[in-house]
Amino acid sequence: MSEPADRMRRRIEEIFGDDPSTTADERADYGAADERDSADPDRWFTENRPPHHGG
Repeated sequence: MSEPADRMRRRIEEIFGDDPSTTADERADYGAADERDSADPDRWFTENRPPHHGG
């Protein structure tokens, strides 16, 4: 990389932090929360249903 590009990359990392090489959904270590939600994938939606939608 050229000097200005390196400087810009370092400045962006300073502001926003490191850019991970993988995102959370690409990793295999989802943990217990994912296992719990796989039993009822609509759980979040039913728990957060607005009152005007019945329920």
